[in-house]
Amino acid sequence: MTDSIASDPKRRELEELLPFYANGRIAEADRARIEAALASDAELAARLEIIRDDMAETVLLNEHLGAPSPRVLDRLMAGIEAQPRQMPLLARARGDLNNGLAGGFLGWLGGLLAAQSPRRLAYAGAFALALIVLQGAALTGLALRDAGGGYQTASAPGTRASERYVLLSFAPEARAGEIASFFKRFDASVVDGPRANGFFKVRVGDASLSTAEVDAIAARMKAETGIVSFVAASP
Repeated sequence: MTDSIASDPKRRELEELLPFYANGRIAEADRARIEAALASDAELAARLEIIRDDMAETVLLNEHLGAPSPRVLDRLMAGIEAQPRQMPLLARARGDLNNGLAGGFLGWLGGLLAAQSPRRLAYAGAFALALIVLQGAALTGLALRDAGGGYQTASAPGTRASERYVLLSFAPEARAGEIASFFKRFDASVVDGPRANGFFKVRVGDASLSTAEVDAIAARMKAETGIVSFVAASP
């Protein structure tokens, strides 16, 4: 089936601006163009609603991952807005992130977002990728902080002997909203990762949990095969 927006350069340009319109970071002239188009273009309006849904899922996921201040996103979006628009938005977002900001987590999220339909990823991915990757970076050890004479990852101090952990990897088809709900159900949070093999260390409780209880939690998590591909208790 022919994509009528993709085949129309003017409509495609407006579509690429939708993530910025949805989060309010757009020039007034562009805002006026989009609002005029939305009034008469039902397909464009429908895609805006999908982007807003994806934004809501992304924020929910970040809350359960313990994401840092939204100022991280502010800096990213300001940098993207300063770039010329010769490249597609998703490509530019990936370029900014790859320049020392995201590393391995970008690769994992690329796989996660690829589980969505290609067309949906094309226009919603720019915002979702930027928000999840940049804000998740500080939590998972990709953001570096000054530590006296050198640097260390932000995630390393998060592991405590008084807490209980599992090691897990996410299924390629897992969606952002599903992962957020998964963390909420298990009252869990990421403390380290992704490691070289794509695994994350996840807190599942405090020291009051016995080994058998941690194993039981890991077994329940492992049963959710649409979200995780591997789970095991971790020191």
